[in-house]
Amino acid sequence: MKNLIFSAMLLFFAFGAMAQTAAVKTPAQEATEKMTQLYSLDQKQQAEMLKIQERKYRNLAEIASMKTSDPGLYVRKIQSIQTGNNASFERILSTEQAKTLREQQLQLREKKAVAFKEMKATGASHYEIDLKMLELDLESL
Repeated sequence: MKNLIFSAMLLFFAFGAMAQTAAVKTPAQEATEKMTQLYSLDQKQQAEMLKIQERKYRNLAEIASMKTSDPGLYVRKIQSIQTGNNASFERILSTEQAKTLREQQLQLREKKAVAFKEMKATGASHYEIDLKMLELDLESL
C-alpha cells in the first residue's frame, strides 16, 4: 500500500514538473508564435521560422559582449543580423506575406527617420542617435 501511494505521489510530481517545463517558452518560440500570427504561417513555414529565430537569438548571444567592448562593431553586427533575418524571412514567405514584411520594413524606416529628425533637432550626439537607431532595430528583430 505504501508503495502504491508513493508511486502515485511520484507520478503526480513528475506530471507537475513536466507541465512547468512545457509552459516555459524560449524567446525563439515566442518570436515564432508572433510571426505566425502576424503572417499567418503554415506548419512548414513555422518550422523554418523557428530555425531562423533560433539562429537569430544564438547570434545575438554571441555578440552581446561587444555591446560594451566595441559598440561600433556591435551596431554593425546587429544590422547584419537584421539584414540576414529579413532575407531569410522573405525566402520562406509567400508573395502576399512578403508584402506585409516590406510594409513593416517601411514603417520601421519611417519611425527611424522621425526619431533621427527629433534627436538631431534636440542636438543629440551622433553616438546617441546611433544608440536610438540600434534600439529601434532591436525592437523590430
